[in-house]
Amino acid sequence: MKKKITRIFVLVCALMMLLPISAFAAIPYSTYTYSIDGLVLDSPDAYVPSGSGAYNFTAMGLDKDLSAPSDIEADKEGNVYITDKGNNRIVVLDKYYKIKDNGYIEKFVNSDGVEDSFNTPTSTFVVDDGDYRGLYVCDKGNKRIVVFDQETLEFKRTIGQPRSELVDSYDPVSCVVDKYGRIYVAPEMTKNGILVMTSHGEFINFIGAPKVAVEGLAAILALIAPAAVEQGNTPTTYANLELDTTTGEFVYGTIIFSSEYEANQLNSITSKTSDYSPVRLLNANGTDIMKRNGFFAPAGEVAVELNVVKTAANETAPTGVSTIKDVSSGPDGVWSIIDNKRSKVYTYDSDGNLLYIFGDKGAEFGNIQKAAAITYQGTNIIVLDENNRSFTVYRRTQYAEILSQAIQKQNERKYDEAAGLWNQVLARNNNFDTAYVAMGKALYRAEQYEEAMKYFQNAFDTENYALAFKEIRADIMAEWFVLVIAIIIVAIVLLLKVIGWMGKVNKVAATDSSKRGYLAEFCYGMHLIFHPFDGYWDLKHEKRGSIRASITFIALTVIAFYYQSVGQGYYYNPQGTYSTVFAQISSVLIPFALFVISNWCFTTLFDGEGSLKDIFIATSYGLYPMPLFIVISTVLTNVLVGTEAQITSIIVVIAAIWMVALIIIGMQVTHDYSMGKNILTIIATIVGMVFIMFIVLLFTSLIGKMTSFVTTITSELSYR
Repeated sequence: MKKKITRIFVLVCALMMLLPISAFAAIPYSTYTYSIDGLVLDSPDAYVPSGSGAYNFTAMGLDKDLSAPSDIEADKEGNVYITDKGNNRIVVLDKYYKIKDNGYIEKFVNSDGVEDSFNTPTSTFVVDDGDYRGLYVCDKGNKRIVVFDQETLEFKRTIGQPRSELVDSYDPVSCVVDKYGRIYVAPEMTKNGILVMTSHGEFINFIGAPKVAVEGLAAILALIAPAAVEQGNTPTTYANLELDTTTGEFVYGTIIFSSEYEANQLNSITSKTSDYSPVRLLNANGTDIMKRNGFFAPAGEVAVELNVVKTAANETAPTGVSTIKDVSSGPDGVWSIIDNKRSKVYTYDSDGNLLYIFGDKGAEFGNIQKAAAITYQGTNIIVLDENNRSFTVYRRTQYAEILSQAIQKQNERKYDEAAGLWNQVLARNNNFDTAYVAMGKALYRAEQYEEAMKYFQNAFDTENYALAFKEIRADIMAEWFVLVIAIIIVAIVLLLKVIGWMGKVNKVAATDSSKRGYLAEFCYGMHLIFHPFDGYWDLKHEKRGSIRASITFIALTVIAFYYQSVGQGYYYNPQGTYSTVFAQISSVLIPFALFVISNWCFTTLFDGEGSLKDIFIATSYGLYPMPLFIVISTVLTNVLVGTEAQITSIIVVIAAIWMVALIIIGMQVTHDYSMGKNILTIIATIVGMVFIMFIVLLFTSLIGKMTSFVTTITSELSYR
């Protein structure tokens, strides 16, 4: 009974002693902050508003104001087509944004010779050349697509709902036509995705159906009745389609997910998956082939948690993920999307790297109230403003011109010329990661690997850095192969010699009945890790270990982990993060102390034979393999990159498994338990560690509140 009371008293004292230790645990890891391309506030403007501002019906010379404009399109001649949905017409402007002589498509004579008109037209698409040339208008209210001659704007034909039982809805809100004449239609209400038809309107298939999130009980129900789950979880359909002008056969599609999918969309930005991506690039089979090689997947705003701010007018800025309303394909594989929530334009290259962001929501010059659609007019970008019933034309700045030329030269594989242009880009924006990567690739092709690595480091591009590093490593191995092999052999021989010498020390100590020294106590750890059962028995009963050797093992573990935090190669720690010595001490000592104390307390209930000292020594000797393996792994991080990095991870995992196995065996031998009882005790020990941490946090919180209370009372008394 006295023994139990004593242990409980020591447990309480240990809890109190842990309070100041927890303060060390609160010391954060120091981090290296870096800029995310597109979020740099001082980056040069890529596009600026052209002309005197927004083009309204007066500037365009229209007979009346636009009403609920929903789409804008431009052809290769620069003519602009506006879908005036509220007025049930299409407005056609010339390249100077003036109404053309025959610039209104309202009434037309259909194929039956009867005068016809639109009913809620939603969008247009222009095919400039080839057999399928024409202006395609999505006449949603009449459930059809109407095709007009591009030059005369006269009626050509109507494409109605295809005859197929699979087509349950045909209210086209957007359509495109690829170079093979296939028509891709985004119906307003369907769960099947994009409808694909032949040039004559015959059904082919559906592609790219948006993913449905099924969770909880619905996931179980989906196994029993999948149709019922799909019916109750119909995803938001495609909002707009756009043809990839580079290939003429791939289709961009934007999806506006409902609020219940916001978390899924946010996750897709960081994970770079396409399941809940708001913009996709689909091939004819419906496979998303979009490249997402940037820091984040193309999806508009990424730092959504930073947007809860007040504007100058004391209004709350938009929050949450972007609402991607429309997408437009530009020259050289560049493409842009608009965020309907923020009225911003985000532009990406063919690899998914963010190039620049411009625009904003507001009434100021160049801003948009509510962005409804976007299109490229040559190198200009036109954004349609639904609220102001107007559009704004943005022209390239010198910065964007140089950037475009660099991308063009790179696509043409004129890498030397592209490198000079990328240097000019960096001179104007030294936070632009895509330029650093492009320069690195150019230097890599020129076999200037060390310089290439520096550029890749600036962009945190570990994959390309690994390629350049391997080339340097291969050159070093080719030149110093014999010396490198000799060093490796010498290191292995020395390690084996040290292990052999430690074995001799252990043999002498085993037969020496006199008091053993520190060296023998330290070297005994090498014997124990290879013979754990016999080793732990002698450790306890023959007194082969000591407190001073145990403290040495703990100190070596702390040093090894600290070395790991500061000594890893760039590939493993590109952001240069590291932890302080105090953080490493607390990260090792706190779990170690919790385990020792918790195990000692619980073994009282389980009739353990080990004392607190025995548990402390046995646990610390179990740490023996960890420092050596951590150091070896850290050294290898400066040599191994790419897929080879798995080797360093395997070494650490082996060390961790070995350490855990030694501690488990050590507890079994120390307390003279059976394996089953030992496992039960270990589980109870882990639960006890959690409980102790809870008590520590509770005491810390209580002391904090008491301190705050005393401080408040003192302040009140001093004022009164």
